Amino acid sequence: MTHQLTRRQFGAITTGLGATLLLAACGTSATPTSAQKASAGDKFKKASLTFAFWGNPVRNAYTDQIIKNYEKAHPTITVAQQPGEWATYWTKLSTQVAGGTAPDIIQMDQAYIAEYGGRGALADLSTIESIDTKPLKSTLDEGRLNGKLYGIPTGNNAYAVCVNKTLFEKAGVEVPDDKTWTWDDYLDTAHKLTQGSGGAFRGTNWFGADQELKIWLYQRGEDLYTKDGKLGASVDNLTEFFAFVQKLFTSGDGPTNDGYATDIAAAVEQTLFGTNKVAMCWMWSNQITAYQKANGGDCALLRPPSKAGSADKNGVYYKASMYWSISSRSKAPAQAGGLVNEFLNSTSAAALQLAERGVPANPDVLAVVKPKLSATDQLAVDYMDAIKDEITNVPPVPPKGTSTVGTVAQRHEQDVIFGRATPVAAAKAFKSEVEGLIASA
Repeated sequence: MTHQLTRRQFGAITTGLGATLLLAACGTSATPTSAQKASAGDKFKKASLTFAFWGNPVRNAYTDQIIKNYEKAHPTITVAQQPGEWATYWTKLSTQVAGGTAPDIIQMDQAYIAEYGGRGALADLSTIESIDTKPLKSTLDEGRLNGKLYGIPTGNNAYAVCVNKTLFEKAGVEVPDDKTWTWDDYLDTAHKLTQGSGGAFRGTNWFGADQELKIWLYQRGEDLYTKDGKLGASVDNLTEFFAFVQKLFTSGDGPTNDGYATDIAAAVEQTLFGTNKVAMCWMWSNQITAYQKANGGDCALLRPPSKAGSADKNGVYYKASMYWSISSRSKAPAQAGGLVNEFLNSTSAAALQLAERGVPANPDVLAVVKPKLSATDQLAVDYMDAIKDEITNVPPVPPKGTSTVGTVAQRHEQDVIFGRATPVAAAKAFKSEVEGLIASA
């Protein structure tokens, strides 16, 4: 699931990383030679590692068990765990990095790969031989920046439209063919659902952050970001996107204007989809279990609609749920790599963590995980498998300064739906703001 940082949290990160750069300028190498010589043969030499991650009670418990099992099997390795919560994790990490006490192993998010890796705080994992990357090849580009591998995905998700088939049946509407449906078909389906519900619910929600925008742009020959770290979106395509949002809200088949502002910040069980007030919902594939538990419906994941009405042109992509990274200042990169490898490639570890950190990329690991999944978790795995041969979109790693772009997009969309801006004015303002974020990073 994608999270957003507040401006205060983001400021703390960039301030802390600025201090890291200052230390490097004073003569301390940002990428020590130990990280460049992390041979596989050193992975069980005596070392004390620190391991930082944000989590929840379930994640904390199985992470602890995996680490304890690893320590028992390899008594030369000891691990000090640093579990945290999302709201405070990044502020603490930036302070650690600035003070030269960064954890050896860091659970990382896509939005901050460039913020940390691009400023010299993360090791190039391709130089750490204790991590077997061969079974993970299909996901590695998601963690590369300027040719260096700063993070390896813990597992993957994909964006989708989730449908509540129970509400479809109540409205007398057929679930569309997601291999051929277009954006017009999506609007038409939402309208039929609204009309067929008799006022009990509306057709669809709308999230409207950068993930919808990435898909929209790719279908039109662009990416949100270019490979060299610039904004890749034209005013014309942005205008078309904001005009679509305006059409959805004007139709009355999506959320109310005020309902949208509330919905994008709500907990799952309080969302429009979670409370059966809409029949379709944009979400990451791993969220289906939580949403279905909330609404009690019979849910299914559909591919996003496309401009061309073709599944292989809809721009859907695999996104890392989160990443494993290693500090560039780690004194034991080979040993840190050995533990990262355990989480990525060990079937015994997989039996404990299942798909909680995303659908595993390693086929052998996935084979262990699949039979143990709940029925709704299995739907997410099946969706990922169904789209694998259709994916042609591999979005570049977001450049430095862009961690808040999702909320920037939502703010400009609200300007459009509340009538404070025209689609073209919103497009120009969004483009200018994001270019400013990148330029000032």
